[in-house]
Amino acid sequence: MNSNDYRSTLGGVTPSPAWRERTLAAMEQAQGKKRPSRKPLAIAATAAVLAVAVTGGVWLSGRTEVDPDGPGTARTPEPVVTPTPTINPEWIYFETFSIVTDPRQLMGNNPTAGRLEELTELPVYENPIPTEDQQRVLLNHLAEELGCTIAETDWSPSDGEETMGREPILEAECTDGTQLRLRGVYSLQIYDSPDLAAVAETAQAYLIYSAMTPEEMLSSSNIPPQTSQETLEDYAYTGESMPTQATFLLDPDATLEEQIYSYSFQRMEVRNNSLTLYLQPGKSVGTFPLRSPDEALACFRSWDYWGSCYTYYPESAQIILISLEYDISVGQPYFQPVYRILYTQDYWDEVAAHQMFDGVDTSPFTGAGIAYVPAIDPKYQDEVPYRRYFNDGLAYMGPEEWE
Repeated sequence: MNSNDYRSTLGGVTPSPAWRERTLAAMEQAQGKKRPSRKPLAIAATAAVLAVAVTGGVWLSGRTEVDPDGPGTARTPEPVVTPTPTINPEWIYFETFSIVTDPRQLMGNNPTAGRLEELTELPVYENPIPTEDQQRVLLNHLAEELGCTIAETDWSPSDGEETMGREPILEAECTDGTQLRLRGVYSLQIYDSPDLAAVAETAQAYLIYSAMTPEEMLSSSNIPPQTSQETLEDYAYTGESMPTQATFLLDPDATLEEQIYSYSFQRMEVRNNSLTLYLQPGKSVGTFPLRSPDEALACFRSWDYWGSCYTYYPESAQIILISLEYDISVGQPYFQPVYRILYTQDYWDEVAAHQMFDGVDTSPFTGAGIAYVPAIDPKYQDEVPYRRYFNDGLAYMGPEEWE
């Protein structure tokens, strides 16, 4: 492996919070430097942020010029004045985010944009741990639907409930070289296909017709479900674009609850020459009240959120968009709704430039972060515990962790 290949490989690996904490602790011990305090915002500062009325659940930063008549825009609020923190240049380089040329590249086409005020409660779904036999039956069915012939398989058991390896994995190699990877019973990854475009076309057809009953498929008057698309685009440290192209079912006449369900579970994504097909979850365990978008934003501002992106200064982050979706990341005991907060920082232009490889024109690039806040009212979260993993640990940014 030459030096460029080595740097490219490492450039795609982001350290987990657990790894980062061990590294920072070692650095402090060696350098005798005190870590910056990560205490929650003062009450007055938080109140100033929350005093801004947000109609429709969309916050738009003054940093980006967004068409006020564009899709998903409820309105453009007055600029929010937040305290300007003293930025420690030695520590901001440990912040993590996606590299973009415009934070709006990570907005997507979530159906909740501009409509969050319509939601007061949502169901939560089981994510059962299947047996090996159950996975084999499911994978055989999916392979047949996709026109693949399985040659050999390899099964890996679950690592346990409290791990990111909670779901067992069944992998298969097909006769044409296509690789299938079934995680639990809710996602199938397809890669190394000799014709990924053809697989994507077949997968989209499966996505559409698996949502129909046999009677609907046989009816000549029935109209198949509609699909919609979104493209989320970020960049490697080499400056290479890495778009994620998603297709999901969308019925504009359905309730918003039904649209969120389809957006989260009845979708497929193509990225880096692989395709992931998301499957429908287990049964609902009940419907739960939601906390408000204002409360979710307050959690983020106060260091109470989840995700692999983080900043030392959430109080100064510029909020681009707040939307709502079901978290389908690995290790979830329950699939439940979360607020997705897209944000940026003024100084991330400089940090992004620092991270790019030598020889890359860094002038177009900046950073965009995504924070996740559980949407279920905290009074009920013990009933449906939430977790999100990143690499080797829980991806939680809590105020008690940073005092």
